[in-house]
Amino acid sequence: MTLVYRPLPYGGHEDRRTGRHVLLAVALLLSIPAVVGAGCTIDAVRGFAVEARLSHAVDAAALAGGRVMFDSQRDGHIRSFFDKAFPNGFLGSNLSPLTIAEDAAAGTLTVSAHATVNAIFLRLFGKKEVTIEAQSIVRRGSQHARKAQ
Repeated sequence: MTLVYRPLPYGGHEDRRTGRHVLLAVALLLSIPAVVGAGCTIDAVRGFAVEARLSHAVDAAALAGGRVMFDSQRDGHIRSFFDKAFPNGFLGSNLSPLTIAEDAAAGTLTVSAHATVNAIFLRLFGKKEVTIEAQSIVRRGSQHARKAQ
């Protein structure tokens, strides 16, 4: 016995194509939340990575400033350490100028920085950028008290 393939006179395979198209459309509709969720996760991870790097850079700059707290070129040292630890445009971030504040009475040095990360997928929800802040405070005794010891 030999099987011979004969196409159906009415075409019969169109029904299968329509079913495939419907299945594909349903699969695409169900995958949209997963794609948007993955995109928002990417934005969040970028924000956390910039926050970690910014925090590290501010800490390094503050410690460098604390070491030369009474030096006339202290701010230059602080900015130099910060610039080396946090490259300009890291992961698409925009950095505001570094803030350096000294409280001579308390013997503290405060270094803070602000950065914004442009959002890609969070724009779908109206959030164009993520703002990140980092601050570090270094406390050091006065130079006169150290010499007396």
